[in-house]
Amino acid sequence: MTWDDAGLSDLHAQLAHEMLSRVTAFAIGQEVRLVCGVVNAPDRRGVGRVVLWAGQQLDTSVAFDLPLTDAYGANIPSGDLAAALRNVLADRPEREVGAESRDAFGIPVIDASAAVHDFVGQPRFHLSDALQAAAAFAVPAEPDEPAELRLRGFLLLDQATCRLYLDTPTSRDTPPIGIDLPLRDDEGSVVVGVTGPQAVLPILLETGELERMRKKAHDPYCRAVYDLADWLTGR
Repeated sequence: MTWDDAGLSDLHAQLAHEMLSRVTAFAIGQEVRLVCGVVNAPDRRGVGRVVLWAGQQLDTSVAFDLPLTDAYGANIPSGDLAAALRNVLADRPEREVGAESRDAFGIPVIDASAAVHDFVGQPRFHLSDALQAAAAFAVPAEPDEPAELRLRGFLLLDQATCRLYLDTPTSRDTPPIGIDLPLRDDEGSVVVGVTGPQAVLPILLETGELERMRKKAHDPYCRAVYDLADWLTGR
């Protein structure tokens, strides 16, 4: 599979949007790194450069070159790139950067290509990745489409479950409903592909089938709680 420059620029734009739209703090023990730049890597086709800093002094900036496609030429989802970058930070501290690897602004540059491709082969997602993926399902598939359900809020309940607070754009002052979704599979691994509710929830609401999944739970943030964990896992 071969990507032209227009396709690669679209992938890079998706990466930039992903970095701006998600929580941009990458915690490493007591350290935190924030995103301060997303640019094209000069003279490196199909590579996005993400620049991180400590949030206080810009001379703490370090850039990471991330491939936009895998070894077979397929695009790497921007969420996977963000998750891979977190693992790169955990596995390889910036202090290992050589003095010779710097850009025109004097920012140290790390080539994370091998680490990203390793991640694609064996993903290691964080709970925040799963939460972000689950919460994003309420966004319309197309920009011009009205949302059937609107994300009002979310809460990580434990290490395996999140609760999304949803209403409709016409709900006005009506409290939202709570939808519990699993963030791990039966083996305990973090999952980021919770996409089923996006298609089925409007139907379950319209037909009244969602009431069969109602939980006896008190939550001051919503008017009712529905558990989709068993439905999604087929139990």
